[in-house]
Amino acid sequence: MPVAPTIFDPNASPTLTAVSKIGLPWMTEETNSPGPGDSDTIGSRDGKTMGDGPRDGPGGLGESQSRYRGGVTLPSCADCPDPQYTDEAREAKLQGRVVLRVLVGADGRASQVRIVQGIGLGLDERAEQAIRGWKFVPAHDGARHPVPAWVTAEAVFRLF
Repeated sequence: MPVAPTIFDPNASPTLTAVSKIGLPWMTEETNSPGPGDSDTIGSRDGKTMGDGPRDGPGGLGESQSRYRGGVTLPSCADCPDPQYTDEAREAKLQGRVVLRVLVGADGRASQVRIVQGIGLGLDERAEQAIRGWKFVPAHDGARHPVPAWVTAEAVFRLF
């Protein structure tokens, strides 16, 4: 990949220098990867991932079952009611957020829900239960057909 010089030298030739390895300082020399993974991607794990997950995927946790496809939109939330507090969490005055990975199917429903970061006292389960009832606008491919896609969702718990 040609890279323009970063320091201007009036005596240097105006041609670009070819660089075969470009990336982060801790990348391994034999991978040709800016990340510490084993492929030509910026992921930290082996495979064609830009994230930290064990499988191929577009980024984040890299949990996608298939490789990233250009032109695919992200799912969005159409009807997303807030999750309910548990009595235990309300009594403890616990506030925070639960981060979840959700596979939104082509029908706009959450088919798989994984808790990425929880806060406990039953709120993780309440967040998962609420998201399973959410209605999403599904992702669409380049031909505008609905397709399944992973999305990161947050359930925020606040006491007023």
